Amino acid sequence: MSFLEWLEGSALGLAISQTTWLMPLFNTIHALGMTLLIGSILFVSLRLLGVLMAQRPVRQIAGETQRWTITGLVTMVITGLLLFIPESLRWYGSIPFRVKMTFLLAAVVFHFTLFRKVTSGDKAGPLLCRITGALALLLWFGVACGGRAITFLE
Repeated sequence: MSFLEWLEGSALGLAISQTTWLMPLFNTIHALGMTLLIGSILFVSLRLLGVLMAQRPVRQIAGETQRWTITGLVTMVITGLLLFIPESLRWYGSIPFRVKMTFLLAAVVFHFTLFRKVTSGDKAGPLLCRITGALALLLWFGVACGGRAITFLE
């Protein structure tokens, strides 16, 4: 807790909390990052589920969307930290925040392990592709819903 108190009282934490336009700006950029991330994951996942662009190889679609996924993730993490720093004590005790962070950790680990393996080649069977696509959507939409819950339940 002392670290969180220090974080809130740091020069960066105070600068963000004492400026009226920084939090809304970071929140907007955070939402745009999430939109990029979820949009790119949605395309690949729908392909894995066999719903979209079935004639195109999964690895091709994943390759074309990868930069958008990474850009969205990096944007989301950076702005998320900037939103967390000035209110770290508040968010630390928040159940919706903890749910969001749990989903985020699971989604990132899943994305850079099974999801990447399945989408980097065309050797996965249809069942594994469908399970991977469904899990990716569940995890990343869990992150987004957890984030929205913070706003409505706090």
